[in-house]
Amino acid sequence: MSLFDKDCGCKDVAGIRDDKCDGCVCDQLRKLRAGEEVDLIIDGEEFLALTFACFDKKTCCATFLDNDYPFIVDCRKVDAIRILT
Repeated sequence: MSLFDKDCGCKDVAGIRDDKCDGCVCDQLRKLRAGEEVDLIIDGEEFLALTFACFDKKTCCATFLDNDYPFIVDCRKVDAIRILT
């Protein structure tokens, strides 16, 4: 299974907002489409040119690819996001 498959293992039901993932970064991640490129700042450290794969609203985990390796982060821990594409 590819991380770019429809749900990439993330359990999300479109249109339902019953999750605990709040904050502006979580809101932006909900809107991203697989394949979009972003930069993140987490605890003052920059993570550049990550490719978005999916967002799991039940766990608040966002999955990205970093040089073809999965990079998984809790959206509530992200200080800033820059959407590049």
